[in-house]
Amino acid sequence: MSCHSIVRIGPLNSDDGCYATLLRSSITNYFSSSSSNEDNDTKNDPHRLAISNRYFDASVAFAGLNQSTDYFISASEIAVEDGIILVFDSSLSASQDMCFDSLNTLHDNAEKSTDLGDLLRLCVGVSFGPSPLADGTKASEEEYSRRVLWCLDRGYEYVEADMSPVGMESGHNDRDKEGFARIIEAILSCMWSSHVMKKRTAAATTSVTAANIGSGNTQSQPNEKANADTTASAVPSSDSEREKAAVANLMEGVDQDIESKNKAEEIKKQELAFHELERVIADAKNIRESSQNDSISDEERRKLAGDTALRMMDLFDKLGFGDDEEDSDETEASSLPEGVE
Repeated sequence: MSCHSIVRIGPLNSDDGCYATLLRSSITNYFSSSSSNEDNDTKNDPHRLAISNRYFDASVAFAGLNQSTDYFISASEIAVEDGIILVFDSSLSASQDMCFDSLNTLHDNAEKSTDLGDLLRLCVGVSFGPSPLADGTKASEEEYSRRVLWCLDRGYEYVEADMSPVGMESGHNDRDKEGFARIIEAILSCMWSSHVMKKRTAAATTSVTAANIGSGNTQSQPNEKANADTTASAVPSSDSEREKAAVANLMEGVDQDIESKNKAEEIKKQELAFHELERVIADAKNIRESSQNDSISDEERRKLAGDTALRMMDLFDKLGFGDDEEDSDETEASSLPEGVE
């Protein structure tokens, strides 16, 4: 009985400008063009992908967010919900039903109607050229941070994809992939529920050795025998061990990527906190000037000063200054002679 991994993608509609439909067809076209098996049943199927890497094969099928899978998954096949891809128009002038904020309702409804998988969760902002948020303005930085935080809260990876021909062709050979290349990488490296591990043996090395012996070329027999023994010992002895080895290889570098992303997010948060700190300092200066000019009463000044101090303390905590001070106090206390406080 065959198994298929289901990936929900949306919102899908019949319009020519549907970004989710465009992304789905671009993904299937990419895998179809890179497939070496011309007789593959998924070759011209807009719903299915045949995933194949050096460790396993897998079958992935796309479905709408609330779409039934009955019409392309037969009763004799198994379907497992493995992921979801939400797609939106990343431009700041996007229509209400295609903008980033429309994803709130889509995500909530999809979670209610289906048992969403979590092996692959992507939130893709589509553009046709450089990202609209790459202009370096403060508004764009704040919008980018808002989108990333929304995705983190719901378990998505945020990807900005340039769907122009140049954008879809670039970056596939980069180590740290972005855009459409990152989407392809995520699909290829995911350990799908439908995966079937490939058999790995030393048969190829043994056959080469046998061919050399049969042809009378015995000079390299000791080295080839040693290579065959080494290859055989390096091959995992069970499917579970092969699967563990495959997962370890596919996940290589993921920890570093996560750490880098976490550092980037932390830097973003600190930058936002520093901007807020500048505003608080400016407010404090205005309160001082107003007090000197007698333009506010003493009661108002005390209230504003207290609120400003609380805001500043909160920002210091966010920036980690409070933790350093506590650590310093504890260090000083531990260095005092016994009985001295």
